[in-house]
Amino acid sequence: MSDRLKFYLVSDAAQFALTDVYHGYANALKDLKIEHEVFPYHLFRNIIADPIAYNVIHSTILMKSKGFTHVMFIGGLNVPDFILESLHGVKSVVVSTEDPHTFDPMKRRLGIIDYYFTNERSIAARGRYPNVYYCPTAACTHECGILPRENLEEKYRSDILFLGALYPNRRKMLEEIIPFVERTGLTMKICGHVGYMPRSSPLWKYVSDARTIPHGETTKYYNGARAVINILRDVKWNPRTKSKKNPLNRSRFEAESLNPRTYEVPLCGGLQFLEDSRPEAREVFNENEVVFFSDSASLATALEEHLVGPKAPLAEDMKRAAYSKVLQGHTYLHRMQSILRILKTHP
Repeated sequence: MSDRLKFYLVSDAAQFALTDVYHGYANALKDLKIEHEVFPYHLFRNIIADPIAYNVIHSTILMKSKGFTHVMFIGGLNVPDFILESLHGVKSVVVSTEDPHTFDPMKRRLGIIDYYFTNERSIAARGRYPNVYYCPTAACTHECGILPRENLEEKYRSDILFLGALYPNRRKMLEEIIPFVERTGLTMKICGHVGYMPRSSPLWKYVSDARTIPHGETTKYYNGARAVINILRDVKWNPRTKSKKNPLNRSRFEAESLNPRTYEVPLCGGLQFLEDSRPEAREVFNENEVVFFSDSASLATALEEHLVGPKAPLAEDMKRAAYSKVLQGHTYLHRMQSILRILKTHP
């Protein structure tokens, strides 16, 4: 591969999904001073019809005057085959952060993708896909940062925060810690997509922001919380079918890897309560950096110990240690450097 590189970075089409990843890689390319242009598709989704947008993307890639060497799709699930099949020398790079939940539709397309970077190591580790590489999620130093808590608006402050989609496994665990919250008088805020939550759920009284939160605000919520709960997604439940049948993971890959929130919370200076359900959790972090829990009972105990109990004085040291861990090895700058090494060694 030539030393000269020029990337065309294309965001996922959704307004909210993966925009933090897109911005993370855009900033990494800028920091590394790698020539690139961007197509923030999520900003045009409601303005330009999908077929027109993809034709614009395709024609831009092929413009010789642009001189692109690689096109980098964040997500890639919705990219039409015709683009991947007719790049005429421009290499395709797909960065997925939704595996194993959405891998099956991408698996059949690996023959027309040059480089597929998956966030799920169980997919990359099997060795059956020669062009699949493991690339974990991360956090962006441009997007995440420590803000003075006293300067934040009251809406962003809480003792306990959960931010994300209220999938059934998350709802159940949060409902089960309500007695603890009520007994201690701590404030709990639920923010994010609530479309999967029944009206009968007692969690509704804690919902303070019932929408998909823009990433610029998620960082404020993380900064304003004393404790951020990170319950990982149930790999068997699919939001499209709203059932345990997941048509996009028929291969039944197990989820071993972590979500972007795992890295973003520490980089925002937050104390993270991380579900101990995936092997990677304890390989990346230790008990001096994050608080692990395995079920609602251990979560309630951990919250009490670290917010009002004997371990409360440890919080500041834990947050600093986790912040340092992410800053030194788990930013999108680090991930982009890893991708560049793969592109160089596997031209």
